[in-house]
Amino acid sequence: MLKLVDPTLNLFTYTLKQGLGVEESETRKIYRRFLAGLPKQLHKKLGVSFNAEKKQKFLAVDKVKEADLTFTGNLHNHRVEGRYRRWNDTDNYQLLFDGYVDDKYETGQVIELIKDLQYLTPELPKLENIGQTWMLSGSLESGTDAEAEELAKKAYKNLFKKDGVPQGIGEFLGGKVAEFWGDKIEDNLQLLVILYPDDAAFRECAVFYEHWLDLLCFRHKIIWAYENSLLLKERLVTNYNQIVAIRNTSRLNLPKLLEAMGKLSDFAIDLNYLELQYSTINVNLEKYENKLVEMQAKARPTDDLQFLQVFCDDAKTKYPKQIKKDIDNFRPCLEILQSLTDTIRGTVEIRKAESDRSFQNFVGIVGVGLSTGGTIASASANYKTEIEANPVINTAINTLFPLFEPGSGLRIIMGFTIISGLAASLLTWIIIVVLPCIFRYLWGLITGKKW
Repeated sequence: MLKLVDPTLNLFTYTLKQGLGVEESETRKIYRRFLAGLPKQLHKKLGVSFNAEKKQKFLAVDKVKEADLTFTGNLHNHRVEGRYRRWNDTDNYQLLFDGYVDDKYETGQVIELIKDLQYLTPELPKLENIGQTWMLSGSLESGTDAEAEELAKKAYKNLFKKDGVPQGIGEFLGGKVAEFWGDKIEDNLQLLVILYPDDAAFRECAVFYEHWLDLLCFRHKIIWAYENSLLLKERLVTNYNQIVAIRNTSRLNLPKLLEAMGKLSDFAIDLNYLELQYSTINVNLEKYENKLVEMQAKARPTDDLQFLQVFCDDAKTKYPKQIKKDIDNFRPCLEILQSLTDTIRGTVEIRKAESDRSFQNFVGIVGVGLSTGGTIASASANYKTEIEANPVINTAINTLFPLFEPGSGLRIIMGFTIISGLAASLLTWIIIVVLPCIFRYLWGLITGKKW
């Protein structure tokens, strides 16, 4: 029968300092609020309190590179010990949850303990979290390989709410390792189950925590960058198709032309981001391999970490080549779109000039009407009788302004002023707009060419 001593649950988490649309200063504020909630959570769930100095150090992510909150308490009739430990890395925040229960437990009891320890794990902030790895470990007092594999499968089902089988099997510090990464390698979640042969090996694993932290960070960055590349590729294809669909710029109004230019800009930016993901993957593949070599050198000669190398080999074979191919495919598209950009930009300038000219014409026409009306208004007061005696003007005023009292001076002066202003505006419109159109039409008939 399987018996596991000191079952331990770890959670390695990674949060980018600067996500899309979120500045680093804003991320730091949000992450600090998240960290500030952890002491409150421990106090609420375990009754643990921390002094102000310890909490302040834990929250000082911009000043103290690493800090921890250790805890001890009773949870669901179990004595639980552990810590939250956080690191401030170059481009991301790293947090390790480390919780264990002291005693010996059978498979079913271990699964129940996982649920208890999960109760203490942090709920990550709503930022760019690039991946998580769960690690279940302990020293194996008794049990067969089949029982150990069954424990690993049950742990996976409990954590991820679905059945799964190990994608990797190995040996670390003399203990058996089972690795799960979900239905496919692109799932940026991982479970490592490490069952050490004795207490000495279990204690020895503590010096490897930071090695695991780095190695898993590189792994998650690789997968995260690849997932980003898939989203960018989809966006690039969509943008390109939309831009090509509106390539006949002569039929587009000004807002649509400006929208097209925005899509062209988005295409260029997304292509640059795609190249950045390619670089990110290559850099972290190299770091992953170097860290794995370092861990192998510090592990026991009989240990088998080949399962960790398999991920690197698979990622190296697939990810960079696929993204490089996508970049090569989109690069000629960018050149075509840049040419289209020039066309659209020229069309936009023409449309803007036409719009400005139309506005200027409108202002000129209205201005002539207003100035004419003002002049007439000042002069018509002396000719009220003559205006009223004119049947044409009088009829027009009565028709256009029925609300004014017939025969009133205000009706005559206001009516005559407005009619004069409208007549002046109409004449100006004919001169500015209509006559040039007629001349262009006649010129086309005579020469067969556009003016």
